[in-house]
Amino acid sequence: LAYIDKVTDKTAPFYQDLEVVSELSLFYVGFNTTKPPFNDVNIRRAFSRAIDKDKLVSLVFRDMVQKADGILPPDMPGYNKDLLGLDYDVSKAKELIATSSYDDVAELPPITITTAGWGGLISQGLEAIIHEWRQNLGVEVKVRQLEPKRFLYYLKQEKDEMFYTGWVADYPHPQDFLEVLFHSEVDNNYGEYSNIQVDSLLEMASVEPDSSLNLALYQQTEQKLLEDAAVLPLWFGKNYILIKPYVEGYNLNPLGLPMLINVSIEPH
Repeated sequence: LAYIDKVTDKTAPFYQDLEVVSELSLFYVGFNTTKPPFNDVNIRRAFSRAIDKDKLVSLVFRDMVQKADGILPPDMPGYNKDLLGLDYDVSKAKELIATSSYDDVAELPPITITTAGWGGLISQGLEAIIHEWRQNLGVEVKVRQLEPKRFLYYLKQEKDEMFYTGWVADYPHPQDFLEVLFHSEVDNNYGEYSNIQVDSLLEMASVEPDSSLNLALYQQTEQKLLEDAAVLPLWFGKNYILIKPYVEGYNLNPLGLPMLINVSIEPH
């Protein structure tokens, strides 16, 4: 972020070396669905509708990431541009709280979000998200940091009411997001989200040999996860790299990996 102006300025020397590559990654807020208040779907929906992702992407990340309306990144097979997500709507968010089991934000229990880090310094993204919940809903959310290794390996056991994290694809298939993160019996389902319909759709998709039917089942699953506010999708990542003109064949794939066997240095 600190150097983005230098590399995107068309009159600057770095611009000719710049390449921007979409990444198969998702950053999101997860909900602990096993305890109050996020065991109530309307509270999950309310917190999801109270975040202005357009402003977050523009002001905090300087448009270096892409707003996530869904869970699957744009370059992922099965990406659905017609998904119906939970759009930013503060009035609707307040209505959802009023129709929840809590009636009013004053009745909500204390809420803490778990994040990785040290020393009390949190990311600008998380800081902005917490500010929006405070401004739009009148809710104070505390932050608890875990040392990054502990966060990575023990998040499921250590999480508070929410957690701030991300996922990068291991392979370019929707199973690596939807089943790996949301089936009720997988280890990476950190929020312990459980839905019989979602499990059934995922299990059908995993054995469906027809590729078009397979992707259609994953799209149904993604839509259901969004309706259920299983997580709050925030943004999809992008890679910004500088490549000298004499470096040939250095191409990042959507997993963020170059095939170095194809790279060569031309005379210069």
